[in-house]
Amino acid sequence: MTENRQSRESLLLPILIPVWALVVIGAALFLFSRVLLHLSHNAATATAFVTAAGILVVATAAASRKHVTGATLFSFVGGVVGVAMLTSGLALLVGQPEGEAEQAVVLALSAPVNAAQTGFAQTTLTAPAGASFTIAFDNQDTGVQHNVVIATADPATDPGAQILFDGPLVSGPTQVSYAVDPLEVGTYVYYCKVHPTTMKGTLTVTEAAQPGEPAGLTIVASGLAFDTDTVNLPADTETQLTLENKDAGTPHNFAIYSDAGYTTPRFQGEIFPGPASKTYTIPALPAGTYYFRCDVHPNMQGTVIVGGGGAGSTATVTPAASSSMGPGMSMSPGTSMSPGMMGSGSGMMSGGGMMGSGASPSPSSSPSSSPSSSPSPSAG
Repeated sequence: MTENRQSRESLLLPILIPVWALVVIGAALFLFSRVLLHLSHNAATATAFVTAAGILVVATAAASRKHVTGATLFSFVGGVVGVAMLTSGLALLVGQPEGEAEQAVVLALSAPVNAAQTGFAQTTLTAPAGASFTIAFDNQDTGVQHNVVIATADPATDPGAQILFDGPLVSGPTQVSYAVDPLEVGTYVYYCKVHPTTMKGTLTVTEAAQPGEPAGLTIVASGLAFDTDTVNLPADTETQLTLENKDAGTPHNFAIYSDAGYTTPRFQGEIFPGPASKTYTIPALPAGTYYFRCDVHPNMQGTVIVGGGGAGSTATVTPAASSSMGPGMSMSPGTSMSPGMMGSGSGMMSGGGMMGSGASPSPSSSPSSSPSSSPSPSAG
């Protein structure tokens, strides 16, 4: 019996010991990777190199022995774990970043030609509360002086309005950056002090996103459709966009093209399956009209307007329109109605719901109606 037991152990140990060692090392490396993610870039790189060097030293010491026994392997695994724990602890003590550098907030604002008559190109801006920001002002009006003034209210209607910022006048064509001190949450008015009645707009200051919340613009993909068909972005400004893919197991992405034929890409985000979210960094784009879509599902598309009135560095979206089908019912754009839904007989749809058996549609509702037409709310 004793010999059989020893024989079994001699067969199992060469298999179990390496497997056990791999499990322990894998767990240690996984936990070590969590530590690296909490370090600054330079600290994480240095920590990884030190740990790798320590593991090589331990492995060299173990391999230099004449006989590699179970105790040797145990010592090697313990040494790897010990090196990882030691370097991780030191890294957390001395390599923790002092704080994430605040991302610069830039609001794009332009005065086009004849701005004195037509006003600013952007009539709404949005800035985060409690953080300084920059207004990138582009005066395109040749030979005409413009500037940006921020006040608590419109001085034309409220003589008690307090001026919070008064940028220097500049003659066009020129570009200037105005540094604005942090403002509290609220709604403010900005205007040109030379042309205050025509060149004015609204500045909305909102709470900044909390840690873990997506920054910038958020677009939702659900039911093989985006929740918007128009995106406004500031010109010549990098923007963060978060795509929330709610379609389980279905891959989506967000891509921007220069042309309506989608042949010249300007940005193509990574494709990923839902349910998940991914934040893209959209590169700075010149003012103009662009087109976005999901590269996997090209019917998911819309228009990107850059520098045409978006809310500064905080991009805005226009909800996708829907076609009305009567009280409590709606049809998403691009949804078609089959003849069986519009035909006579049992189960036909009317504006008020499902028409009973034998009911007939009104003259305005027929199988030949275009997909965008709405059935009559009454049944004949």
